[in-house]
Amino acid sequence: MIFLAVILLAIGVMAWRLKSKVGYPLSKAYRIAQYLGLGAGVVLLLGSMAVVVPPGQAGVVVLFGKVQDDALPSGLHFINPFASVVEMEVRTLNYTMSNIADEGQRKGDDSIQVITSDGLTVKLDCTIFYSLQQAKVAKIYREIGPDVEGKILRSEIRASLRDAAANLSATELYTTKRQAFVDQITRTLKASFEARGISLEQALLRNVLLPDQITKAINDKIAADQEAQKMEFVLRKEKQEAERKRIEAEGQAKAQQIVSASLTPQIIEYQRIQALRDIGAKGNLIITPMGGATPMIQVGAKK
Repeated sequence: MIFLAVILLAIGVMAWRLKSKVGYPLSKAYRIAQYLGLGAGVVLLLGSMAVVVPPGQAGVVVLFGKVQDDALPSGLHFINPFASVVEMEVRTLNYTMSNIADEGQRKGDDSIQVITSDGLTVKLDCTIFYSLQQAKVAKIYREIGPDVEGKILRSEIRASLRDAAANLSATELYTTKRQAFVDQITRTLKASFEARGISLEQALLRNVLLPDQITKAINDKIAADQEAQKMEFVLRKEKQEAERKRIEAEGQAKAQQIVSASLTPQIIEYQRIQALRDIGAKGNLIITPMGGATPMIQVGAKK
């Protein structure tokens, strides 16, 4: 566009200079060519200087092969008409490496193979969320180029996962130390990315694929541990129930001892007489033999 603007401006200037050297009606034609050339040339020149950076992008200005230090934020800008602008994404992006086809950025099995401390080969699926720092976009383009994922992210992810996995066994990586593993690779990637102008927002360990025999052994161990915990709970409940019954039996025995100690012959005789009185008060006939024999009670007929 800039070259076309220069040509139109040159035509306008030539027409302006020639119109005074010729007579009418040719001078009128040169005047029209002058206005058209200069007007269109100025419009195209201004258009070649204006650039609009879309939202979520940063514009890297390149002039004669040299990258300018300051990137353009989103919006309208006027730049050197001979410069070009390369747009770089500064919004949050994600990069996934997975063994499932069409799930990550690359087709097929793109999982990371690592070797654990016990010598087993484990496949890991990983996703990271990152963004390019606005202030360092020009430096990234100058030193790395637009392919940040292919040149930096993939190699750094693989290296950090392999280094961290070398300190853990396959069982620990699959079960108890998984979060500690994620924390370690997050710290490593943050430090590495920050030095290059990249911000790591989050790292996710999406899946741990162990050899089939190891997975079965781990699942069997987990099932055995759960069964052992269940049995321990049952035994603890039975022990508590046995303790409850023992305390209850001791309480009943003590109560019987107290009652037995308080039942003297006089009290028993007194309670027997009271019972006979109650029966007699209801209109029943009571015959009490001598010598303390069991009394005979004749219950009256109801009216």
